[in-house]
Amino acid sequence: MIGAPPGEEAAGAEALTPAGRATLVRMAYWFFVSDPESYHLDTLFAEKRTVWDGVHGAVALKNLSRVKKGDAILGYHSAPLKAVYCEMKAVSDGYQKDTKEGPAWVCDVAPVRKLKDPVPLTALKTNPKLANMTFVKIQRVACSPASEAEYKEILRMAGA
Repeated sequence: MIGAPPGEEAAGAEALTPAGRATLVRMAYWFFVSDPESYHLDTLFAEKRTVWDGVHGAVALKNLSRVKKGDAILGYHSAPLKAVYCEMKAVSDGYQKDTKEGPAWVCDVAPVRKLKDPVPLTALKTNPKLANMTFVKIQRVACSPASEAEYKEILRMAGA
């Protein structure tokens, strides 16, 4: 399935191919972590768009390479807030960019909305519906997939 993590169902929308044929475009769901001292997600709302870079670690970079334009993203602030803070969307596919450390996977993101009630890490960990979520199991992965059900459950917890 294009854009969706293996084994995950993704929401879809119709799009037209260059030949004018309708095709189903799959949307995946992601969980991105940001250190608010390095990049506060409020900055994204002020800028309206940014290159999501600074991601380290082989698993996170591999995940970032799988991001597709239109994918839905939950933005999480690490310490001191430790909470899901906002919704974002991918406005580009993942692509490689040269950095001072060498080529790295990045994608462009735009803000969607701040969550009414940020969802703290403790609430994520104690919700049985999120027990199998990659981020709940391994908080060190800065870009990880989420299922549609996990994404919607977090939005429900946030009062969205």
